[in-house]
Amino acid sequence: MSVQQVTEAELLARVERCMAGERLVVEHEGKRFSARVQHVGATGVKVIPETALQGSHGAPGDMDGFMVSFGEIMEVEIGGVTYRWR
Repeated sequence: MSVQQVTEAELLARVERCMAGERLVVEHEGKRFSARVQHVGATGVKVIPETALQGSHGAPGDMDGFMVSFGEIMEVEIGGVTYRWR
């Protein structure tokens, strides 16, 4: 896996094209955590923290994520490449 430093604009362009299930690192309310994309919207991304997924046995649509703004996303992993801002 490789890591690429990108600008905020480049990171957001990649996030806007994300598919459900791709991994993000989010900084939300002073906490940094990894999460999986549930849905990309016009103003942000609905995510499910990976800690909530551990031990889950329900169907993918059974979990309700929460919205984070695009500005709270620090990195995204797509196709084995991690794109990192900051």
